[in-house]
Amino acid sequence: MNTLVHTPFGALEGVPGEGTVRFLGVPFAQKPLGDLRFRAPQPVEPWPDVRPAKGFAPDPMQDYRGLGPECFSEDCLYLNIWVPDGLTVPAPVMVWIPGGAFATGGSGALAPEGPTAYDCERIARNTGCVLVSVSYRLNVFGFLNLSEFSPRFDDNVGMKDIIAALRWVHEAIGAFGGDRDNVTLFGESAGGCAISALLLVDEAVPYFHKAIIESNCFDSFYTVEEEREICRLYLKFAGLDEGDAEGLLSLPYETLFQAGRALDQYVWEHYMGRCSFCPVVDGVFLKDFPTLADFTGLDKPVLVGSNRSEGNFQAAYTWPDGEKYAPLLLQRLSKERQEALYACYPGLPERAVFGEMLTDVMYTLPKLRFAERLSRGGNPVYVYRFDYYTAVLESLKLYACHVAELLPLFEVATPNFRPLFAGSEEVVREIGTRMHRYWGAFARSGSPSLQGLTEWKPYSEHSRSTLIIDREDRLESDPEREVRLRYEGLERLLI
Repeated sequence: MNTLVHTPFGALEGVPGEGTVRFLGVPFAQKPLGDLRFRAPQPVEPWPDVRPAKGFAPDPMQDYRGLGPECFSEDCLYLNIWVPDGLTVPAPVMVWIPGGAFATGGSGALAPEGPTAYDCERIARNTGCVLVSVSYRLNVFGFLNLSEFSPRFDDNVGMKDIIAALRWVHEAIGAFGGDRDNVTLFGESAGGCAISALLLVDEAVPYFHKAIIESNCFDSFYTVEEEREICRLYLKFAGLDEGDAEGLLSLPYETLFQAGRALDQYVWEHYMGRCSFCPVVDGVFLKDFPTLADFTGLDKPVLVGSNRSEGNFQAAYTWPDGEKYAPLLLQRLSKERQEALYACYPGLPERAVFGEMLTDVMYTLPKLRFAERLSRGGNPVYVYRFDYYTAVLESLKLYACHVAELLPLFEVATPNFRPLFAGSEEVVREIGTRMHRYWGAFARSGSPSLQGLTEWKPYSEHSRSTLIIDREDRLESDPEREVRLRYEGLERLLI
């Protein structure tokens, strides 16, 4: 493909990759600065000259421990595109939505030359799809709905950033050889959570056709009343009165992040299992909770999965005090039901047992509830469980924990993650190639089954077919039956 592309917004000059052409740091909306700070994204203004697209934009502004604000930017509404060589017909499009608890992460990099945490080049080569990765505003800048406290603020701006990126893809991806009528969203953790929400946002639905949701805590949403409390608390922690919300506009980043840390402590005690910043179910923009919604008429295939030991990561690093946090995880249930469930986890609050409980409550059960709702609504749904862990993850007793599936999917090259491959590089690459083939087949046709791979049958409440991804893949019927029956009759655990 030519490195010079003419889009409806202006010309872009990309850079050759390994089997791809890359277009990096492409703006999809106006800079959310000045009068646009805390406002809904505005359409990007066309540029008159050829714009270089050869380096990553910074990640969104965030409180990333060990790094200062100078490493990030509020000017973050950019996307990246990888176009595989040799396209002759419009190719399926896959759009990556990164996670990070709606507070950290992004698809940019600390330096224009990278590395980025989510390099999509190998996925583009292995799938033959046009790959897009997106950044959106995080934490207080994207997920605090303050319009009730001042008309200076818009609501749902982080979610609307993602929709703005999808609209840009819809209008421009044809210039890169992509098929705008065959767009698949895929994302992990908060990114997966955002995608499950977008299934229920009327404004977003026309811009994508399929969804892949990885390791999502489906119940990380607030009601309007809960969000009102969260906003009041955040303002208090930032040293502001409710009537002075606009004071946020002049506070230094450190004060904003200190307020976020204080909010974390409150949320962990009162809303255990949810993110401090997360989407709000208002019945208007976001119509319902994904685990409680009726998906009849959606007509979108969905692939959804979780990792076998998701909660081990949080039990080790986020909530290491199991004695304190285990009781809080089920605090919304009756005392009788709490006691019955605690009996199912002998050894609490031991870290490994608490990790199992977190896995069940935050990931496995909501995944199954969501899959059931989709299936009842007549939507094709495919379910997986990722079981593989590297030798290093085994030595750390994390096993197939949260983010473990990203290692083979992206071969994450950032310094914090690269050591996790040690001694397992060959197997990780083999699993990653298979995942690319499954994901690519799904993006192309709506079914992840492909000749030469394990047959992957749709999930239903009758069969509960689930693909186990490991050193060797296998299809099982109802492999998470014990967890499902343990929580039978409970529709809501965290919300």
